Amino acid sequence: MTIKKTLASAIVLSAISITPALANDWQGKTNDAWLDGKIETALMLNSELNNFTIDTDVKKSNVTLKGTVNSEIEKDLAGQIAENVDGVKSVDNKLTVDKNYTSKMEATGERFSRTWYDLTTTAGINMKYAANDDIEATSIDVDTKNGMVVLTGTVKSDAAHDLAIEIAKGFDHVNDVEDKLTVVN
Repeated sequence: MTIKKTLASAIVLSAISITPALANDWQGKTNDAWLDGKIETALMLNSELNNFTIDTDVKKSNVTLKGTVNSEIEKDLAGQIAENVDGVKSVDNKLTVDKNYTSKMEATGERFSRTWYDLTTTAGINMKYAANDDIEATSIDVDTKNGMVVLTGTVKSDAAHDLAIEIAKGFDHVNDVEDKLTVVN
């Protein structure tokens, strides 16, 4: 029985003596996670930076920034933001600068915007043609890709031809108009 009590006492004393060490370690990791969240939020709230391209790592209140930004100014700004978060001891700014860098999210957004502009341009031009008595809208095919409008089909006069071209050129987000229209009298 004495051996069991001694063994039980030893286990309890070991557990009690280890708990403060574990608690300090847990608080350290919790503090690091808290700081990481604060830094991520501060980066996100800055409209000059894309926080999705910046990775933060916090260990013992020391921050490491990794990822890619477009300029030295963005790199410095990210570093300053991290340094100014209360509780940060130091910042190791390992961000890479690439002036031609576009994140996957930005590229997807740009492709979506371009597609949206192209679709709305095609629809808008078709609507303008349909609303104009001088143009037979069903005889003109409008295709838009990357801001380039291609007009194919027939018109009944030179005036209708010129009007169709001018309507297309006057639309927002149109870079150029390729004329494949044929005048038939």
